[in-house]
Amino acid sequence: MKTLADKLRQEPGIDVKRLKVGMRLLVETEQAIYEMRVLHQGLSLVEISSSDPVLRQPTVGQFIGSQLPPACAVPNWIGKGLSMHLRFRNGDYFSAPVLSAEVKGDTWHYDLF
Repeated sequence: MKTLADKLRQEPGIDVKRLKVGMRLLVETEQAIYEMRVLHQGLSLVEISSSDPVLRQPTVGQFIGSQLPPACAVPNWIGKGLSMHLRFRNGDYFSAPVLSAEVKGDTWHYDLF
């Protein structure tokens, strides 16, 4: 039987661990816009900056996954309607629910939702 996390992974989304180093993500939530650049594929390390005052300066952190409150976590996944979870050396950060996402390479981009 599939879990809720498995069902959420069947919807359009981004598996951050599958993105190559240097790829960029542009994610819009209800409260802010985030730009992330993949620094390390296996560890899901990203450099992130945002219109959120907490992340205005580019900061390196680990993308943990997304959550559908109250208790469903989807590791390494960005999905519509889910809150992103990032870990920094001074604590964890949770975004508002995601509205749209785009993946960018050097010469291309893909609007996901």
